[in-house]
Amino acid sequence: MSHEAPLFLKKVLITREAKQAHSFAAQIKKLGGIPLSLPVLTFARSNNEKEVEDVLLSIDCFDWIVFTSQNGISFFFEWLKELNISWSALKRLKVAAVGEKTAKLLEKHDLNVQLVPQEYVAESLLESLKANVSHHERVLLVRGQLARSVLKDGLKECEVTDLVVYQTIRNQDSERLVKQHLEIGIDAITFTSSSTVRFFVESVKDIPNWLELINRTKVVCIGPITSQTASEYGIKHLVPNTYTINGMIDMLVSCFE
Repeated sequence: MSHEAPLFLKKVLITREAKQAHSFAAQIKKLGGIPLSLPVLTFARSNNEKEVEDVLLSIDCFDWIVFTSQNGISFFFEWLKELNISWSALKRLKVAAVGEKTAKLLEKHDLNVQLVPQEYVAESLLESLKANVSHHERVLLVRGQLARSVLKDGLKECEVTDLVVYQTIRNQDSERLVKQHLEIGIDAITFTSSSTVRFFVESVKDIPNWLELINRTKVVCIGPITSQTASEYGIKHLVPNTYTINGMIDMLVSCFE
């Protein structure tokens, strides 16, 4: 690897869930960096089985279905498979996705996505939905238990069903290594959601000078909501112009130019 590689030997800590970290880690490595994939969270199916079953068995009643994360899509289709509900039941629904990658994943499930906001945050998705959903239409929001209530609150004039299909859980298996790397010294930390910020802080807060150690590194947050959470903890950070992993990579490169 050339010394001129943009991230040459920079240790970059990736806090997102393990399966989602592969592509991120590969891009950092390609740019000469050393990715440290230490997921501070993991995901599991929600335990509200009866509620999920009741909603999905009546999915024909909805006009719109809204996905705010790739996790939501994965767990949603897992539930459909388990309940032996045909994917064709979704064909007549209008579909909204929070971002481009979420939309592409839906297209892999043979669903046409009618609505993707310009900015990949719930607030922008809400504005797009308000402009496209009629008051008499029924909307199904597919989400995790920690998702904010922005969409549900903002669509009060419509008939909205809020369906939790997965839960986000703190990953205690990685905590020892997270502390160890923070104390030894790393060059950058990346946060891809508010949950990663909260769980990371929970992992390291018994280190007396944890905030000082974090603020010695370059911290990059994926977007404004994650940024807001980092600020609440006093974490100094940067936010890319584009709220994507590629945007975070570009920001990391500019940090070390």
